[in-house]
Amino acid sequence: MPEIEDSYADFRERLEALGLEPVLIGALAAGRYRLAPRATTDVDFLVRRLGDLVGAMERDGFSVDVMAEPGEEPYVAFIRGKGVRVDVLVAETDYQREALDRAVDGVLTVEDVLVHKLLAWRPRDRDDVASILATGRPFDEGYVARWAEMWGVADRWAAARPAG
Repeated sequence: MPEIEDSYADFRERLEALGLEPVLIGALAAGRYRLAPRATTDVDFLVRRLGDLVGAMERDGFSVDVMAEPGEEPYVAFIRGKGVRVDVLVAETDYQREALDRAVDGVLTVEDVLVHKLLAWRPRDRDDVASILATGRPFDEGYVARWAEMWGVADRWAAARPAG
């Protein structure tokens, strides 16, 4: 079974070869900013469009499942096979497109990782937020607060902030 970092590098190259300009999101992106990385079983990317991703991955022997609203283009592709799990999400909102534009070296900024984690808010996402905040890393708190308010998760952001 390939290491998750190997999957990350391989799929970044595959997506770049398809002209998709992938941006790393999820646990691996959070790991760039946490006190210590945490285990994950998949690699997550955000792209502007899927293009020929499905066909290319199927030709390479992967299984690909997509999610789409009836009559709409797919907004996520789940790529499985050869010991890897890669999820590729299409930026559908103004926020997601802004996060793509703000990415640095193909990875979400710390602010956008925080916003993504506030939206998901599973126990592991709350842990990611707490670990990132515990680093004391400077970041644009106003940006996070603005998007938390826009997404209706300002209460989560308030709860995540250290008292004092």
